Formats: sequence, C-alpha cells, structure tokens
Amino acid sequence: MIPGSKLGKGTRRPALWPGALLLLLCFSAFVLLRSQSPEKKLGVYSPQATYTVSIQDRNGVEYVGLIDLLEPLGKVEARGDKNWKLEFTPTGSDKATELEFSNNKRKGKVRGAQFELPANFLLVSGRGYVPLASLPNLLPRVLELTVQLRESGHRLFLGAVAMKFNAQLRKNPSRLVFTFPAPVNPFLASEGNNTRIVFSREPVVSPGADTINYGDPLITSTAFSESNGAAELTVHGSGPLLATFSDGGRTLTIAGAPQQQAAAPPPPAPYPQTAAPTAEPQPPAVTQALVPTTPRFLVVIDPGHGGDERGAALTETLAEKDVTLAFARRIHRELETKGISAMLIRNSDATLTLDQRAIAANTSRPAVFLSVHASTLGSGVRVYTALLPPVAPTTRSAFLPWTSAQAAFLDSSSTVAGSVAAECNNRKVPVRAIAASLRPLNSITGAALSIELAPPPESNVDDITSEKYQQSIASAITAGIVAVRPKLEAAR
Repeated sequence: MIPGSKLGKGTRRPALWPGALLLLLCFSAFVLLRSQSPEKKLGVYSPQATYTVSIQDRNGVEYVGLIDLLEPLGKVEARGDKNWKLEFTPTGSDKATELEFSNNKRKGKVRGAQFELPANFLLVSGRGYVPLASLPNLLPRVLELTVQLRESGHRLFLGAVAMKFNAQLRKNPSRLVFTFPAPVNPFLASEGNNTRIVFSREPVVSPGADTINYGDPLITSTAFSESNGAAELTVHGSGPLLATFSDGGRTLTIAGAPQQQAAAPPPPAPYPQTAAPTAEPQPPAVTQALVPTTPRFLVVIDPGHGGDERGAALTETLAEKDVTLAFARRIHRELETKGISAMLIRNSDATLTLDQRAIAANTSRPAVFLSVHASTLGSGVRVYTALLPPVAPTTRSAFLPWTSAQAAFLDSSSTVAGSVAAECNNRKVPVRAIAASLRPLNSITGAALSIELAPPPESNVDDITSEKYQQSIASAITAGIVAVRPKLEAAR
C-alpha cells in the first residue's frame, strides 16, 4: 500500500506496484540507517516564527548556517567568495545589519565592530556557517534580542518566549493537571503505563526540577528532558493513563484510564435433570488506554530543489532553491497563524530525490501537499494539478501505480486549486490554473498542488523576493485552503 493512502468507505486499499514497493523498501532502509544516527537539529523559537535548522558536525565542532538561521526572521542578502558578507533586515524594519567573515578565520565584524568566533568560520558553496556555541554572543548583536541557547538540548530561544508550565497533582481521583500560559499542541503517545508528551513547536521549558516524584498510587513521577530541538515530558504511572485537553489547549490532564467491565458469559443451557451450573464471577478486563488522537489536518510543503540541485538561475546571484525555501517558510508561518498544522519536507539546503519527497509526504498523511517552485517567466502565480486520467471510485483497482497514484485524488486537488486561484484573484495577483504531468505530484495520495511563483507584474526579477509580494500570495494560499478545509475533512 502506498504510505498514507486513504480511500472512501467501501473501497479497497490500494497496494504498490512492485517498482514502487522496491522504492519504499530502499527508502525504509535509508530511514533505518538514518535512525541509527539521527540528523541533528536546532529548534529555534522566536516571537515571529518557530522552526528548525540543521546542525553540521565539522572537525568536532557543531555548526549552523547563518542564512538558514536568519531567513525566517527577515530579509537576507549574502555575497562574496573568500570574504563573505551578509546583510540582514528584520521583518517589519528597514534597519539592516551587516556581518563580515572570512573562510577558516575566527575573527570577523558585526555592525562594523570586531567579533571573534570560538572556532573558524566556514564557507561552503557560498553559504556561511558559524559554530553553534557562538550564537548567544553573536545573535544579540544582530537581532537586538536576548538569546538563550540550551546547547545540550539543541534549543534556541530568541527574546522572552520561553513557556514555563505548572503541574499540580490532585486527588480523589488521582490526576495530574498541567497548565500552560498559551495553547499547546504536542505529540502524545502511550507506552505501557507511561505517557510521553513531546513539544516540537512550543518553547516549553521546565519550571524547576526536571524529575518530580509524587508518591501517588497511580501517578508516580514525571521527567522533563530536551534533545534534538524538542522538549519531552514523560508521566510515569502504575496503570494505564489517559490524556485530555481543555481550556483551548492551555490545560492538559493526565488521569487513570477508565476500566471496562467484561460482560459475564451467559450460563450454559441446563442438561436434563441437572441444575444449571453457577457462572463463575468474571474479573474485570483491564484495557490498555491509548491517548485519544484525531486525524490531523496537515499541510505538507515541499520547497523545490535544494542542496546540489540549484534549480533555475533566476539571476546571476539568485537560485531557485533559495527562493522556494524562503517562500515555503512564509507559507508555513501563515498556515500556523491560522491554526493549521504544517510541515516542511526540507527546512535547509538539503538534496532530496523526487521519490524521497513523495514518500515523506505520503507517510505524513497530508490533507494538502504543496510543491513550491519559482520562475522568471510571466508574472504572478501558476497553480498546477496533475495531468492524469481520473479514476472512478467504483473502478479503482487493487493497485495504484506509483507514477499515477494522484489519479484517485484529482477531485480534491482541483477543489483546492480552484480555491487558491480564487483567493489570488481577490488580491489582484495574476494567476493561472494548469494541469500538467509533474512529479512528485503524480505520486501523492491526497490533494496535491504545485505553486510556481513568478515576479510581480511590471517589475524586476529581483522583486520575486519582495516580502510584501510573497506575503500576499502566502495569505491567498492559506485563505484558499481554509475555505475548503471542511470539505476536505468530510472527504477524509
């Protein structure tokens, strides 16, 4: 079965053709190898955005890319070869900050003042990397914000964004109540008698002791930890636990799971001249309580190209891969502000094959998949859907070929495309809706679009990076998805 495929009631679940199955097996092996040495990530929390940045190990030192780190927070322009200069302008400001560093040198300049890194600055393929340990001293000079780096957990807090929670054990019945200063939406998992609560998007920090013992017959202890850009809170119990949210996501209650009484079997029919035997009392059946989950309405955003694949050369210095990543991050932020869960297939300058992108998307079971591209041809936006012959629900076969799996979801894709195009028209953004044979769209098992960004009308190519222009289109895309969300959820 293609990962993430979901068909209507009464239909058979499609399976993969052997070729696609081979791809999946290869990708699974790749994931297994990566799981033995997971990619290091830095979780970044700021008033404007929450995102992750890849951490690179070079010569025993952890490095992060300055462009990846600063781009979600404003406009970034970098130039130079051996002597590298970066100009950063925060979102909503016209005040730029210039940084200057030289490859394999510690000393550089920030705002014209001397600055020394704890290890050499590295320049790789035109992108500058600084030691992770330098961020608490470097970033305050750039952002004019307080900066806290929790280095062991790979978490970076920009400004006063850290959220401390309160935990209170209540009795009769035993329950542990967590309260947060703002709504949270963590990942929840039940493992035996323990409940894991993982915060990957919220800047949650421990209010004090990381481990607390309660001495309660049901809820014994809690443990707080941070690793690889996320925080985790584990509640240990002596029996099955159940987690419920209230107060708009600000309160999380962990309590004992209700036990289900097994019905006693009916007594056997009496034999002739024999009294009916007395049924033995049945012990209550204890069922393992799983944390209740609801299907997420998730939008998966795939910035085109990346890494070794630059994409189109929009100008002499502007590569398509950089425009798609910046624009995808803007869409991601806009969706999150509207309460829609979103994720990026790549959030750094990484190389991914088309099959890896499709498999990663399908595994996440998205409600909508957005592939993001950029072009110098024409102006405005082109919205693509897959050009495939539709598959009627009554005639779907037991197999969905990998290269045309999208055929079963064309109606949903057209619905989203039409809504996005209408919102672009409302904002006076030129838009064209086109069907084309595209990958990885053809392999996506859900509503899938490709958004190609072109410069604004009657403007220079450089204006494709305009914050105002990109924000207008990101808002149109988000509004289009919000408008059809009820219909998509009903179809799932």
